Amino acid sequence: MKKFKVLLVEDNPIYAQLVQLLGKDKADFIWCTNLREAEIALKEHQFDIYLLDLYLPDGDSIEFCRLINTPKKDETITVFLSGETELEWRLRAFEAGAENYIPKDIPQQLLKLKLDSLLDYQAKRLRALKHAKKDSQLQTDRTFRTQLDNNALIHFYRQCLNLNDISKFSGFLASLMESWELDYVARLKLTDGTEYHFKNNDEAICEMELELFDELEVNTANVQSFGQSTFFKYQQAELIVKNMPTDSYSKGSLIDIFHYVVEAIDIRLNEIAKLHHMDTIISEIKEHTNTHQDDKSMALLNELVDDLAAITKDKDLSDDNDDLVFF
Repeated sequence: MKKFKVLLVEDNPIYAQLVQLLGKDKADFIWCTNLREAEIALKEHQFDIYLLDLYLPDGDSIEFCRLINTPKKDETITVFLSGETELEWRLRAFEAGAENYIPKDIPQQLLKLKLDSLLDYQAKRLRALKHAKKDSQLQTDRTFRTQLDNNALIHFYRQCLNLNDISKFSGFLASLMESWELDYVARLKLTDGTEYHFKNNDEAICEMELELFDELEVNTANVQSFGQSTFFKYQQAELIVKNMPTDSYSKGSLIDIFHYVVEAIDIRLNEIAKLHHMDTIISEIKEHTNTHQDDKSMALLNELVDDLAAITKDKDLSDDNDDLVFF
């Protein structure tokens, strides 16, 4: 198997040698001790992965990360190596284009596991990108090819709410984001503990993104912007939208839109859960009433009636509702 070409920017020679030793089976490394050497290496080589120490003799590597990820290169990933563990630094790294953030103070065995996981993740990611490019014409036919207007957004809203297969939210989110050329990561957390993760091109969500979701869920408001990224959350749905527009009008409009999108997904998740619950009750009723006619049957019927009443009291988001306005 072809080895990955990795740019390692690290001023600590002992740690740099350790990283190279642990990753030598799957990667060839170019090691630089400062940002100036790294910039020269960029002109001479093409890399698959960038491993960046946060603090270097000639500055921190956040701006260097932003440089190598502008414009975003789909075939490469950037990972920070640092002793900093504060959420602020991980947010800055994520907003600058980093895919992951590995603490330096972890045991050697865990570092080996993380490096192997990183290299395997990149291999899977490249395969997914290759597959996505191969099917690009098919995807183009299935996505919105003109600027989304009010009617297109309402169409998306209704289609999401008519879904019973949760995994299909991915396709509608991808179409919506492609209309504005936005990158996104989404996490749906069901009441039974099940999680669904969605990302551009059906890529696998990485460890850093899961950690960001966990911390943003606890520490931020329902809508939180950081740099050109914005985090949205509702009860069971969370969304990070990257490379948002910089002008206040366009960004404000998109924040309003994605707030409604996350709310719509959450509402549909609740309705799907209620429908599944009612299916279970109906099965119990059918099984029980085949042989019994007693108080238990009546109790089950009453529970079903209560669930039906609860659904009718929810917001009316059916196709007959033409009063949905987003702008």
